Amino acid sequence: MKASTVEQALNFALADVLRAKHPLWKNAINAEQTKVLKDSPGKQPDIIMSLEGNSPIVIETEVIPATTVEDDAVSRLGKRLASDNRTIENVIALRIPYGLRIVEQDRIEDVIKEEEFTYCVFSDTKDGNSQRWPEKGWLQGNIDDVAYCLESVTLSESLISRSTDILEEGVAQAANILEMAGKSVNQEIAEHLCQSPGEQTNRMAVAIIANAAVFHTRIEGKQSIPLIGKLKTSRGFINTEVIACWKWIIENVNYWPIFKIASDLLSNIPTVQANEILNLLYKTASELAAMGATSLNDLSGRMFQKLIADRKFLATFYTLPVSATLLAELAVVRLQTNWQNAGEVKTLRVGDLACGTGTLIGALYHAILARHRRNGCDDAEIHSAMMEKSLYAFDIMPAATHLAASTLSNAHPDIPFGTTKIVTMPYGYDEKKNLHIGSLDLIVEEQAESLLSLSREQVIGDEKEDGDNSLGVSHKLGISHKWLDIVIMNPPFTRPTNHEQTEVPVPSFAGFNTSNDEQRAMSKRLKQIRNCIHQPAGHGNAGLASNFIDLAHTKLKPGGILALVLPATFVQGESWTNARNLLAEHYKDMTIVSIAGVAENSRAFSADTSIAEILIVATKKIDLGSENAFQFVNLTHRPEHHVEAIELAKFISEADRRKECEKPIMIGNKDSNGHYINTKQFHGGCAGVEEADLSKFMMSLLGGTLVTPQTNKNINLPVTRLCTLGKPGRLHRDISGHDQRGPFDRAPLELGKFPTYPALWNHDRNREHSFIVDPDCKLLPRYGRHEQAADVWAQTASRFHPTLDFRLNSQSLAACLTPEKTLGGRAWPNFIMDEIEHEKSMVLWFNSTLGLMVYWWVGSRQQSGRTIMTITTIESLLSINTQQFDKRKIKKAEDLFEQFHEVEFLPANESYRDANRIALDEALLVGLLDVPEDVVDEFNLIRRQWCSEPSVHGGKNTQP
Repeated sequence: MKASTVEQALNFALADVLRAKHPLWKNAINAEQTKVLKDSPGKQPDIIMSLEGNSPIVIETEVIPATTVEDDAVSRLGKRLASDNRTIENVIALRIPYGLRIVEQDRIEDVIKEEEFTYCVFSDTKDGNSQRWPEKGWLQGNIDDVAYCLESVTLSESLISRSTDILEEGVAQAANILEMAGKSVNQEIAEHLCQSPGEQTNRMAVAIIANAAVFHTRIEGKQSIPLIGKLKTSRGFINTEVIACWKWIIENVNYWPIFKIASDLLSNIPTVQANEILNLLYKTASELAAMGATSLNDLSGRMFQKLIADRKFLATFYTLPVSATLLAELAVVRLQTNWQNAGEVKTLRVGDLACGTGTLIGALYHAILARHRRNGCDDAEIHSAMMEKSLYAFDIMPAATHLAASTLSNAHPDIPFGTTKIVTMPYGYDEKKNLHIGSLDLIVEEQAESLLSLSREQVIGDEKEDGDNSLGVSHKLGISHKWLDIVIMNPPFTRPTNHEQTEVPVPSFAGFNTSNDEQRAMSKRLKQIRNCIHQPAGHGNAGLASNFIDLAHTKLKPGGILALVLPATFVQGESWTNARNLLAEHYKDMTIVSIAGVAENSRAFSADTSIAEILIVATKKIDLGSENAFQFVNLTHRPEHHVEAIELAKFISEADRRKECEKPIMIGNKDSNGHYINTKQFHGGCAGVEEADLSKFMMSLLGGTLVTPQTNKNINLPVTRLCTLGKPGRLHRDISGHDQRGPFDRAPLELGKFPTYPALWNHDRNREHSFIVDPDCKLLPRYGRHEQAADVWAQTASRFHPTLDFRLNSQSLAACLTPEKTLGGRAWPNFIMDEIEHEKSMVLWFNSTLGLMVYWWVGSRQQSGRTIMTITTIESLLSINTQQFDKRKIKKAEDLFEQFHEVEFLPANESYRDANRIALDEALLVGLLDVPEDVVDEFNLIRRQWCSEPSVHGGKNTQP
């Protein structure tokens, strides 16, 4: 019989291994100690980690089968430390493999480093109960995974919440003081921040000053930085003294990104208000320091992240931290980097070229440093080099780059660094009347002019650069082509086109109060840049995000990693076709993550948006001939915390993307967190689908095969693309658009009148329940354009109208016929069939459940319960191939149309309980397409699955 090691000895060994996983843990982790818990001096936590300023973390261990480890873990929640009364908010329950007990004791630590553990996390809830994650089952991973979990739950959520409340109150009060300084001061502050004056801008301004004050508390006394207490006089803080101190820090240490814009803002506030603001904010900073809220690197950043997450408080584009963690982890895991080699890590070049407040690049930097730490290294030793050479963060807003610099600096605030690549990009006309469009200038340039005015200054780490002491700003800034290892971005989604309004000519360039002429010039500049690109992704109707793909593609080196937050329209939108083609040709192993949620904000990875978003991660090809693989990941919900985001990224990354399959995502081995589907072709319809079997069914259907879900029969259908049967009519703006576009004006229909040019223009669900829909308006030729009007009518008018904007959970019809020929409008364009007698077959098909599903699959689903098409994507719709019908089939289709044309249908999402739709499905499948009758029963299951999709019912109570 082999000798066996007791659990206490195993805990000592575990503690020793964990101490080496983070420089701060060397003296913070202890095992098997008594007298550490207040009121329970005899209790002995297995392992405890206690870092200043945070809630302590306990790890309760037990050798498998570990029948009591969960109860032991829960019993530690809510206990307080005897040393300083801090509360234990999180406990990890860790199951030790039995084999560790019989390993020779001198090898235990080596085996621990290679062993797989199972574990879960228990957290205290506000109501005093415990919450387990995962809810069922166990996480599985090596000791590095355990360490990453430990690091992720280190931050005290209650401390973050309390400190953020204090910070928010201080900033709100300071903003009120700033408002009393007067309109001219508020206007000048707004100009410094390139924002419009108002409450939001004042709050952003004082938040920047508050951030500098908080940062000052973290670095005082180091590098000879003056102590805060020495700045305070008997009258309190004096603005001139604080500004002088901050300038000394800039000139003698650095921290330009933190203190330069803060001191500039402070200099433009009258002395009375400036002193009041400083006294208030330094008091706030002192309170936070006393709570321990400024003592740990991540905590200060998270505090400001939470503050700016509320866009009612500080207006800013904002990626949720958990989303940033998920995207960063998915990207970094692809790097082929020796994380133990400091020199190799320091050669990494990563960038966010639309960085906002730095959430994404901050998460990316954290993921890089964490891997370096996991390999027994001290990440503090590489921080200055990473800040100076590795991290590229560009934005057009000075406030954004200030906060981004703070986010990155907070990794090691006491370590100075020189010039950084954190840059406020020029935007609009500069003082020399040169035109700039922010980071997008760099698509065709490797360098661009920097900003020299104090209000739009380049953010750098050190005031002195190459001996230039003037403003601390280099005259050139930029980034080489094919230079970056990772580009991570959540680019702006605004579009440079404005089809329906005239007040703002180019919305995407309307920031910073740019004039109409300036907006048009900037739009022209973007078009010129696009024309210089061999294979552009950018498209005006897709928005600026597509142009930022061009920028990322230009700057990424072969083998580099692309990581983006994009609108869900990327996967299906027509205007995104060029972007999809670019990525399909030049990138491999593409992962697309979406959320199959229902609630308004549940399908986005950013804060405060109801528009569905996706995450894309892909590797730039070295060999363009290499094989493509697409992985569609559909989550049931957005990650709730960082541990879940890390575990999801780990699961997704370990999946074999090269093998065509569909599998559930199992975190904890019990409940599914969603599923992933691997394909060789890009099937955008797979994104955001909750039921994997439905995606499989639709992919087969688009190939012309109806596959029964239970018996797996394959039935060939006579299908084709709609474009082979006819052609679409005109875009509605070419019929009656603003600014005299198109030959017609629209006018209401008059009862009992018969207009020369009737039209079916808009949706009205109250009158769209049956196949035949009357026109809803009349068109009047504009002055002098009668011939053009007649020509448009002759070429475009038809009875057959497929829909474009289809609300699945309120509208019944995907296609209709009008009683006579009409012109189609925004919601109901014309489609002109080559054979007029085939129109009725089209209406039958597109209003059957299969036709509705085709609409849903091909359309853009950025909002739940809605699918959006364009004139040209209508052409790509799958249709029954009436060219293969003989006269008997055509007659049968006409008879079916007569049978169903007066019946009323429920909204599309209620097809599962719509007797008329069910009857139409059976008549179409069996009577017209010759599908065996026994397939109809199995199709009932498909119909129910489809109606159960969140993107179909949109959360309405009419779902199955």
